[in-house]
Amino acid sequence: MYKSSLVLEGGGMRGIYTAGVLDFFLEKDIGFETVIGVSAGACHACNFISKQKGRNYHVNTDYLKGSKYLSFRNLVKTKSAFGMEFIFDDIPNKLNLFDYDAFHNSKSQLITVSSNVETAEPFYRTIVNMYTDVDYIKSSISIPLLAPIVELDGRKLLDGGICDSIPIAYAQSLGYEKNVVILTRDPSYRKGKNNLMPLIRRSFKNYPKFIKAVENRHINYNNTLNLIDLLKRQKKVFVIQPKEEVKISQLEKNLDKLKGLYDQGYEDAKSSYDSLLEFLTQK
Repeated sequence: MYKSSLVLEGGGMRGIYTAGVLDFFLEKDIGFETVIGVSAGACHACNFISKQKGRNYHVNTDYLKGSKYLSFRNLVKTKSAFGMEFIFDDIPNKLNLFDYDAFHNSKSQLITVSSNVETAEPFYRTIVNMYTDVDYIKSSISIPLLAPIVELDGRKLLDGGICDSIPIAYAQSLGYEKNVVILTRDPSYRKGKNNLMPLIRRSFKNYPKFIKAVENRHINYNNTLNLIDLLKRQKKVFVIQPKEEVKISQLEKNLDKLKGLYDQGYEDAKSSYDSLLEFLTQK
């Protein structure tokens, strides 16, 4: 267990890269005091903390052929492309059991990131009890236009990636001087403007601050990448990310592509192992 944070970017199905990295970490018994997960990264963090190697991969790939996991049918029926009940009830409690006890007994803490639709500010939530706090994970992965707003404790929440896609600054605010970040895009990637802004403006007309946040997301995202580059030079952050362009969409269902990206994550973590240990142990 290292006294540092692990920051996990989202990216929908591109998060299968993160699954590969985390499985290598589990093999080597690499743990972190705090794991901060955004959107898909929050989901992958759960199985990392419960130490269920391989579960992230199987949960993301075993059910793609049916419509219950990810489909346009879900979007029409429930206003969510991802089948939330299937993902957060059927799978962990019936099909591929989640180890709740291992999660609750872990010395690592999980913090998820959601976006407050009314204030357009990130909302950080420590997940203490997976039985009662699971809706905060749902809110973190609820992509605008592909999922409905999640209302919790008087807040209206959606995908954490809108307001804090890569919460490295938040990790620093917690006092962590060394942070490990897993990204799901290659080093050359820079985010562009959202092409769906007309639809966003129409769908969220009652939430002007949120519309502005979506408009500016690419600016904030790219500024965060610039911060990470600076922190890398200062040896305050260690980054693992794909070396080349990731040609997989948020809603990818091609199993061969997903397996390839998972393997890439595993191999990238493996090749980074010695330098990662040096980073984590050096004073």
